[in-house]
Amino acid sequence: MNNTIIYLIGFAGTGKLTIAKEIIAKTNMKLVSNHLINNPVLSLIHADGKTPLPAEVWQNIAKIRDVVFDAVAHLSPAEYSFIFTNELIEGNEIDLKIYRKIESIAAQRGSKFLPIRLICEVDELCKRVVSEERKINHKMIDADAARQQFIKTKVLTPDHSNTFTLDVTHITAKQAADVILKRLIENK
Repeated sequence: MNNTIIYLIGFAGTGKLTIAKEIIAKTNMKLVSNHLINNPVLSLIHADGKTPLPAEVWQNIAKIRDVVFDAVAHLSPAEYSFIFTNELIEGNEIDLKIYRKIESIAAQRGSKFLPIRLICEVDELCKRVVSEERKINHKMIDADAARQQFIKTKVLTPDHSNTFTLDVTHITAKQAADVILKRLIENK
């Protein structure tokens, strides 16, 4: 699988990273998770997964994101394939800008591009978001905040022709990875 970009988009706790790892186990793709970008900053501050973070945190993370995106666009070999993960919210201008940047990188690289919206029922999402592994990785672990976000917002729906929505409520990460890889093959 050469020169492909899969973009897993979903709420915190949906399973983006777990699914990405299942895909990586079956392919030669490189992982660019949102926490690859976020954790250099989050690991240096008080980030307990519940306390809101100051705006300066996100400004610093944006600088790291720019460097990582530039490396993918201009330094990575053309045959490399990537899986990006991120929580992107419909109507959020910054989130749309981040999505558009990945879409642009795919176009610059001449990559096959597959944006995947991962959705999950709210009760299952709230169960998943409180896992210990999430806390260790500086991820959001507040079930009440996850429920409120689910009620008040919607996962970004990219306007790309390859966009696919996958409900992961009742399937394993391995099953989700299989569906995504099948979709990738079908979208030649």
